[in-house]
Order: sequence, then structure tokens, then C-alpha cells
Amino acid sequence: PDWALLPLVVLSTAATVIASQAVISGAFSITQQAIQLGYAPRLEIQHTSEREIGQIYVPALNWLMLIAIVLLVLSFRTSSSLAAAYGIAVTGTMLITNVLAAAVAIRLWKWNRGLVLLGALPFVCIDLAFFLANTVKIADGGWFPLVFGLVVFTVLTTWKRGRELLHTRLQSDSI
Repeated sequence: PDWALLPLVVLSTAATVIASQAVISGAFSITQQAIQLGYAPRLEIQHTSEREIGQIYVPALNWLMLIAIVLLVLSFRTSSSLAAAYGIAVTGTMLITNVLAAAVAIRLWKWNRGLVLLGALPFVCIDLAFFLANTVKIADGGWFPLVFGLVVFTVLTTWKRGRELLHTRLQSDSI
């Protein structure tokens, strides 16, 4: 109804701001961890709080995200194309998270493989069903998170492998 338009716009705007802040904070945190693990080059990281360790700001990443989002919105042009990308991204993330959680439980925590698989299987099946249902949207914009994920994976693993090769070379040169 007409009376609900303004309150719903305010509510959706607030939800968007909250979700955006969560994505930005997550991107900063993951970038810091990737740098510490040797998967990304060193970047300037500013600590924004004297009392909270996790409160960080990564200026280069902030600008990169701004440029990427503006280009993304301009290239997709419609919210339905963005929704297709979002559906693939969310369901793919859910599926990968469940598979990785099972792998951690089995390999790192040494939990019983059969019990872990028995517990994870229903969630993996549900997530796989959602993901497969979204694959029809790949041509309509769902390709973007798949390509983006592949590019990020390639950059991170290439950086890590390059650092390993450099470390090996520097060790052999110093002997």
C-alpha cells in the first residue's frame, strides 16, 4: 500500500547500510588474514581503535571495492541481473562453507569421518539443491561471482606460490 512505501524504503536503506558495513569489515579482515598468511601483498592497514584489535581500515582495498562496485552496477544495469549474481554467490558460499566445515572437522579436529559426513550431508544436499536451482541464472548475471571467485583464487594462489619460489631461491642463493 501507498502508506508503507516510505517506511519500507527507510527500512531497506538501513538494512543495506548494515549489510554493506558487514561486507566491508569482512573484506578488510579477510585481506589482513590473507596478508598474514602470505596470500596477498602487504598493504597499508590502519588500526582505527586503540582498544579493539579487529577494528581496521585498508585504504587500498576500500578504493578498489568502490571502483569495482561502481563498474559492477553500471555493467549490470538492472536489479534482476544483480539478483542472479547474488543468488549464485550466496548459495555457492553456503555450499562451500558446509564442505569446508566438514573438511576441518575431519582433518584438523580429527572427528569421526562417518559422523561428520552424516551430519553434513543433509546441509550439503539442501545447499546443492539451492545452488543447482540458481545455475539457470548463470547467463543472466550469475557468471560474475563464479568468474570473480576464480580470479581471486588465481591471484591468491599465484601470489602464495610466487612467494614460496622466491623463498626457495633466496635460500639456495644464500648457501
